[in-house]
Amino acid sequence: MSALRHFRVQAGLSQQALATAAGTSQPQIKRLESGERTLSKKWAEQLAPHLGVSAETLLFPPATLADEAQEAAPSAETPQGSPKSNVVLPDAPDPVDTSAFKGPRNVPVYGTGSGGDGGDFSFNGDLIDHVPRPPGIANRKDVYAIYLVGDSIEPAYEDGTTIYVDPHRRPKPRDYVVVELRGNKEGEPGPAFVKRLVARGAGKLKLEQHNPSGPLDPIDESEVVRVHRVIPWLELIGI
Repeated sequence: MSALRHFRVQAGLSQQALATAAGTSQPQIKRLESGERTLSKKWAEQLAPHLGVSAETLLFPPATLADEAQEAAPSAETPQGSPKSNVVLPDAPDPVDTSAFKGPRNVPVYGTGSGGDGGDFSFNGDLIDHVPRPPGIANRKDVYAIYLVGDSIEPAYEDGTTIYVDPHRRPKPRDYVVVELRGNKEGEPGPAFVKRLVARGAGKLKLEQHNPSGPLDPIDESEVVRVHRVIPWLELIGI
């Protein structure tokens, strides 16, 4: 471990934090730590005040520092005689700014009520909130969201999870779907749930769930109001 990295870690600073404080860039700090660029007197004087040490200490660290680095270095073999791993872990970066994945807060969230008559919930028709529009669906029309009720598809989606739904893209087998059935009376919301699609055809809708695991009884298409595809996470972020 280089003296610069040792004192930076001891000071609780990331490479980026030190670079910002010293008026330089993170790649420059990385090059100085790796030895790709020489830690000159000028660099030592520029960095040392932010590390809580003198420039002289940074340039000429105590001998014990080298001993500590030697002790911390991994041996060529593990105790079992296995070869040394060829995986190198990079210096810990700053936390990812998750706001970079969020777009404008303009996806509507439609309210749901408690379930009944075989459903996890029912749509009450109210617009209750808006959530951010991730980059993967930046130009997709009529996407909406719901706050999931129930735990029947855990661990894929847990109770209370925000689920983004695409009403236009036809779901395929193994897609998760929002299904709404007809209500008992005309104009009333029927039972609804989120399940995984198994198959659809011959007038039947076949679904499965995870908790408890297994297929559900086939549903007559005549009872179905809508089957909308749940947008998976990777698609939401544009992968």
